[in-house]
Amino acid sequence: MIKAIIFDMDGVLVNSTKYIWKSFNTLLSKYNIHISDEKIKKYLGRSLRDQIKMWKEDFNIKENIDIEEFSKKAFEMELKLMEKELIKNKDPLNLVNSIKEMNIKVAVATSSHRFRAEKILEIIGIKDKLDALVTAQDVENHKPHPEIFLKAAEELKVKPEQCVVIEDAVDGIEAAKAGKMKAIGFLTPYNSRQELIKADLIVSDFRELKDKLKELK
Repeated sequence: MIKAIIFDMDGVLVNSTKYIWKSFNTLLSKYNIHISDEKIKKYLGRSLRDQIKMWKEDFNIKENIDIEEFSKKAFEMELKLMEKELIKNKDPLNLVNSIKEMNIKVAVATSSHRFRAEKILEIIGIKDKLDALVTAQDVENHKPHPEIFLKAAEELKVKPEQCVVIEDAVDGIEAAKAGKMKAIGFLTPYNSRQELIKADLIVSDFRELKDKLKELK
């Protein structure tokens, strides 16, 4: 019996990936680095802490990158881009409302920092609907480790095996499965069905998710 749905945020509840990477690439240009759409898959689903560590290794960056400063500067750019270009999508909010009507708890577990997550969830109208919000700053171990999802289940007071995670990243699917949870893979332009093959279900549209959830009960 499903008692809780745990959403990833970026790429699932909000189509923010392209805005994130526009801002990241702007800041990384200081180091003569540009990460193409084809290459960002390697970093999707990772916390900024882990991404910075990977960039330093992958591109031989010797300088220190302050995570707090980088995060705030990137989000300022991202927010401006989203305010100008983001097409409002009511499907995630409608799905959350439907889930709540089914007496199923709702949480977000995101690799983002809390200040950013709260702002984006407020923009899309979901923040006040949540029963729990867990961010990168609330855990020691980031995806693909299951800690962030287990923390969400703990805050929801629900057993892990009664939770379903909705994720767009391979690391997120692996984290959910490692936490003994069901996983739904959400298709986007930045992943593929084959990459999400370990998920229990794969969907490409929120409107099909309500019926699909019944299949997991």
